[in-house]
Amino acid sequence: MSLVLQPDHQEPAVSSSTHDPRGPYFESAFDILATEGYGNLKLAVLCERVGVTTGAFYHNFLNWRDFTRQFLAHWHQERTAQLAELARFESGPLDRLEFLVSAASRLLPHRAEAAIRVWSSIDPAVAALQESVDRERLAVVQEAFLDLLGDEAEAERFAQLGLFLLVGFEQSGGSRDPETLAWSLHLIKQVAVDRAMSPLKGARSPDSGHGRR
Repeated sequence: MSLVLQPDHQEPAVSSSTHDPRGPYFESAFDILATEGYGNLKLAVLCERVGVTTGAFYHNFLNWRDFTRQFLAHWHQERTAQLAELARFESGPLDRLEFLVSAASRLLPHRAEAAIRVWSSIDPAVAALQESVDRERLAVVQEAFLDLLGDEAEAERFAQLGLFLLVGFEQSGGSRDPETLAWSLHLIKQVAVDRAMSPLKGARSPDSGHGRR
């Protein structure tokens, strides 16, 4: 499956182009979380949204726990692991940071992720996965800032600032305009570039990095 951008600030959808029969269930679960919240992610609601019977659901999943486990694993794989892998293919730190800004603002299901964070406050297994997602996202951003700045402490601070901004954005009410998020993340990136170009840091080219790819 692949990510599909939606117009007018809608949540990114999941394409079922690989014909995975679980795809419609996962896509509908994201939609329910985004529009109705974690409290309404239930079997009857999900089946109604997908347009199937509970029998069809049990043809694809052993039980509700199996569904939630697979759904959350899918969220982790597509919205964190794969994006991190794609970011690391970028040749320089600026390209990596630009990709990560675009991914954070345009490819993450912000409303659904806010609901998953609520879910994590109730279910320890979801909390553990949420912590893993946060760590993995922090790590790939920190790697890019480290290549840009050459300073582990500064790279960690800039990466944490970006993560704090993303989490706050997802938890906020209102329209959650992704362009505003992108603008804010670009501002963090520009401050880091200015730091890298500072005479106190040797005024090196920010495109060169520090020995990574």
